[in-house]
Amino acid sequence: MFWSRILGVDLGTANIKAVLIAGRRVHTAKAPAPPAGPGDRAGLTAALSAAVAQLKGGAGRAVTALSGDQVVVRFIKLPLMTGKELRSGLQYEAERYLPVNLQEYVLDWVVLRKLPDRQMLVMLAAAPRELAYSYYELFQAAGLTLLSLDVAPLALLRSLAPGREENAILLDVGAGSTQIVVAPGGCPEFSRLVTLGLNSRSGPDDLALLVQEVRRSLEFYRSQTGNNVDFRRLILAGGGAYLPGIKEYLQEELGFEVDVGPSRVPPEFALAYGLALRR
Repeated sequence: MFWSRILGVDLGTANIKAVLIAGRRVHTAKAPAPPAGPGDRAGLTAALSAAVAQLKGGAGRAVTALSGDQVVVRFIKLPLMTGKELRSGLQYEAERYLPVNLQEYVLDWVVLRKLPDRQMLVMLAAAPRELAYSYYELFQAAGLTLLSLDVAPLALLRSLAPGREENAILLDVGAGSTQIVVAPGGCPEFSRLVTLGLNSRSGPDDLALLVQEVRRSLEFYRSQTGNNVDFRRLILAGGGAYLPGIKEYLQEELGFEVDVGPSRVPPEFALAYGLALRR
């Protein structure tokens, strides 16, 4: 598993986090994100450079994740087909499922798994072309080669690694937003980014809202798929996992077994770790 020296970089709202896997060792680093947010390009470049500088002998190649409400992710069922057939028909399918002007977006997909009745589950992801280019420009300014733009649901799945026979919910709670991934059988079938984050100042009302968003996501997933699978485990990650009592609160309110992950890095580095694991 631990074969490369590729940086996984999470451009968070509170901190820029980087993970480097070197052999069997995992190195982490972080630097405060600019207070003005992503619009402060010079500040973001400086923060990224500062995080990378902490990783002595770090690689110059990196992977990061597209994020924000401009990024569209859809999970769709299609007839079983070859990669060539999917590639040729993807434009038509994307126009049906993605509410965007595809001429202005970059588009990619991954086949997640085969389904009964000669169907397959496919994840589509689209982001504004201008946004994608800005990521490459940012990393170039920081002296890094950006190899790939990933999406959070897949990176979190690599990082938190629920078993193939396990019905799990992945919850990455950051300072400004929370990524919810519904993964029956260890495969993502629904994801949702909500603009609700937690930090050391968050109180009971914030936790109640988080529980409400998880319940809404499950209800929507079940209504869209008709899948009434029984979820029994929630894997909690992100800086919000440090909030005192959050694990016990989620267990009591949702009735799930709650674990904090991943095991090899602190929970706030979960997304960056999953990005570093990308081949």
